[in-house]
Amino acid sequence: MTPGPLRRRLLNEAMAGVVQRSSRSGMTIVGIAIGVASFVAVLGVTASANGQISDEFLKVEATQITVSPRSAGSGTDPLFVSDADNRVTQIDGVTATGRWWNVPNVTVSVNPPSIEPGSSQPSLLAATPGYFELVGAEISSGRAFDGFHTDQPVAIIGDKLARDLGIQDVTDQPIIVLNNLRVTVIGVVSGTTGSSAALTSVIIPAEFARHNFAPPGQRETMVVVTEVGASAVVADQLALALDPANLTAYEIVPPPKPTVVKDRVNGSTQALFFALAGICVLVSGVGIANVSLLGVIARTREIALRRSLGALPRHIALQFLGESAVRGLLGGLVGTALAMASVTVIALSQQWTAVIEPWSLVAGPLMGVVIGAAAGLYPAIRATKIEPVEAFRR
Repeated sequence: MTPGPLRRRLLNEAMAGVVQRSSRSGMTIVGIAIGVASFVAVLGVTASANGQISDEFLKVEATQITVSPRSAGSGTDPLFVSDADNRVTQIDGVTATGRWWNVPNVTVSVNPPSIEPGSSQPSLLAATPGYFELVGAEISSGRAFDGFHTDQPVAIIGDKLARDLGIQDVTDQPIIVLNNLRVTVIGVVSGTTGSSAALTSVIIPAEFARHNFAPPGQRETMVVVTEVGASAVVADQLALALDPANLTAYEIVPPPKPTVVKDRVNGSTQALFFALAGICVLVSGVGIANVSLLGVIARTREIALRRSLGALPRHIALQFLGESAVRGLLGGLVGTALAMASVTVIALSQQWTAVIEPWSLVAGPLMGVVIGAAAGLYPAIRATKIEPVEAFRR
């Protein structure tokens, strides 16, 4: 018999064996479908989860750039130009910017004194108007200072400090004393979304602090907030915007990229899921091999009859491998369909975007064929070793 008709006949016999033994075929197909569905579903869930992880990392990606002078300068000369904030806000991608520094050796008091002698003094911050937007300050009473108050004797205080000083309302323009300077409290900060220093400090305009207290030197820091994903581009332009004549005058520290952490998380997730999927496939293959071996034992007389009629051992092996491959193909198709449905349901329940790799639609059925053939290999070899005389004698 030529190879073409022989292959067709073996395929027909394999299909007939699958159909005639529907219960055993059904068990095998279900086992393969479970294994394939587990593996393909893991591919889909892993891709969907990694996509969600990437989105979350992008959402929380750090967007703050820190800028500080490299040298302390001399005397009272400012290390940032007066319109530094305005220059930076002109850069595309910048959403907020501000500068501040801690003013040392300043005593805060009111008349009569509310802070007990010997107790710790609140910190004094000098800031530009953009500071309040940077920290997301919530003003519960009064207002924050703006460009009009640049060199005015005004202050914003945190609500905790306001309680310590006995200030409940700023409508009467309460006065606090900074060393010997009287300043008017025009606002109270009740909450922030960023630094909590504003809740316990006295905040005064930057130029007022520069003219009346020690120069900030390198303590003055600028923070620039950018849109998500724009920090690297903005950081490259800051030096030119602040001092075109001296591009190394400032130390510019962009936020760290979360790519390394994200890749490690994705890699760990994939390794865990693939290990679980591999276990499912292994268990499925062992179960299918057992079912196929029982099928060989149950069909001993049939195999003996075929051998008596002239079938060679390789024909018997090909028949059983063909049956296993057909069952594997059917199980792979069913398992792939189940996996697609599972990935979609899981993604919808978690409010994710379902990600299904196109190649997995082909990999699932092929994996079913491989699992079926591999699981049926030993039973097929076992079938070729059955001797007709011994089989009939039993």
